[in-house]
Amino acid sequence: MCYPYLEGIFTANSCLISVNYPALTSRSKIFIAGWLFNVMYTINSILRSNIGNKYLLYVYESINKAMNIKARDSESIKKVIVLSSITNSYVEGTASSIDVCGQTVRNNLKEQDPERVLKYNEEILKKMREMGALKKPVIVAMDWHDIMFYGDVNAEGVKGTKHKNGTNWAYQFATAAVVIGDEKLTVAVTPVNNESRVEHVRRLLSKVFELGIKMKILLLDAGYYTVDIINYLNANGINFIMRAKGEFKEGDDLIYETNSKRKRPDEQATVRIVAVKDRNELSVFATKTHLKPKAIRRIFRKRWAIETSYRMINQFLPKTTSKLYSLRKLYFYLAVLLYNIWVFMNYKREKVTVQYVKFLLMIEALISNVYVTIFR
Repeated sequence: MCYPYLEGIFTANSCLISVNYPALTSRSKIFIAGWLFNVMYTINSILRSNIGNKYLLYVYESINKAMNIKARDSESIKKVIVLSSITNSYVEGTASSIDVCGQTVRNNLKEQDPERVLKYNEEILKKMREMGALKKPVIVAMDWHDIMFYGDVNAEGVKGTKHKNGTNWAYQFATAAVVIGDEKLTVAVTPVNNESRVEHVRRLLSKVFELGIKMKILLLDAGYYTVDIINYLNANGINFIMRAKGEFKEGDDLIYETNSKRKRPDEQATVRIVAVKDRNELSVFATKTHLKPKAIRRIFRKRWAIETSYRMINQFLPKTTSKLYSLRKLYFYLAVLLYNIWVFMNYKREKVTVQYVKFLLMIEALISNVYVTIFR
């Protein structure tokens, strides 16, 4: 279920501070205060009656542990962080809408350690394991995300990438994700630096194994079809299926030796290539498995399901124009944490949509702001 008017509600909330309300009599104020209290009580009752409130309570508890906010008004700052993340808003605008100093929030965010947020994400994974997830061998999918950038291309962490939305520059983060029942869980994250892609593949797999996750098969897109990555996966005995490039025809199932011009003959990779029709299109895969072509195609389709987790992470990503790399990492890691908490709260429980949580949060913020604006 979608709420296309959510952004309008939040915009209205932001505008309330600038409204000049007429002078109210004491009797009118008492009446309005009573009405607002009843509305807020109703909303809170709705929240408490389902997983929506449990999710928000757990989010605030997690922010407490994952971030070290020392300001006097730390509770308001945490609220701004959560609202900005869940509503994909700018911190400054969100802070202004609930009468908090945006600069104070930014200053506290700049002092945070992004790695601490990632470390707490591992606590969520441990809780998932305690509930029975991640105990059996799982299929892991790996990919990288572009957070498009429009400022100084020489800023730290900015990389050239495929043209999108009017720019060729982005911050990049690579993730490893697994399918747990109906949910997709992000188990490892790393920034993509100016290095060979095999380096972030190593880091992600190292984290997957460190967490004790048993990997059945690794799925990768064609962007990972390189000699170095194939040789690395082969050398470490990792079963994989990845999209391949090259001139192959339907029915091909052969052992192929790469012919990269950048590598000596003794540095080339040897890999099985399978070409199979998939919904009237020819799909070519490189694989280290003994599976039949149709089984390879079927398993690789799970990667498309996992790709929804990439889009879901974006639903928890605050907006920013900052070129401070540590802040960019903090925002992305925080989005991964909030997404994984949402997966954790939905696992084997009553389901709640992200849009529903956004709706309740913004309605609550809207009414709170009306109250503060009229009675301050």
